[in-house]
Amino acid sequence: MNKYAICRYLAMGNSFISLHYEYLLSTTTVRESVRVTCDMIWECMKPANMSARDKNDWIRPADKFYRRTNFPNYIAGKDGKHIRMRKPNERGYQFFNYNNYFSMVLMLWQMQNIV
Repeated sequence: MNKYAICRYLAMGNSFISLHYEYLLSTTTVRESVRVTCDMIWECMKPANMSARDKNDWIRPADKFYRRTNFPNYIAGKDGKHIRMRKPNERGYQFFNYNNYFSMVLMLWQMQNIV
């Protein structure tokens, strides 16, 4: 497998079909090589980046979030709102929503520190 095809997939998000044409490899070869590479990266990086947590590591932020928002058993909250807008020039179809008007979605996240 061409290592540049895997790097291009991971860095740029190219599809397996585009990599198939660009590097003259079958899509199955590309797919399996990317899967094996990602599994190897995960196994190498997991111990350093995903520390084991015990029950108290989750209860503490849930209690802080409850005291602040009065929502029990949560560590984070998310909400979205459609903000109406005028039709943008030459890009209107990207902002037309199911409510039959043009809008952008404003997302809000609230989180407590996990540790």
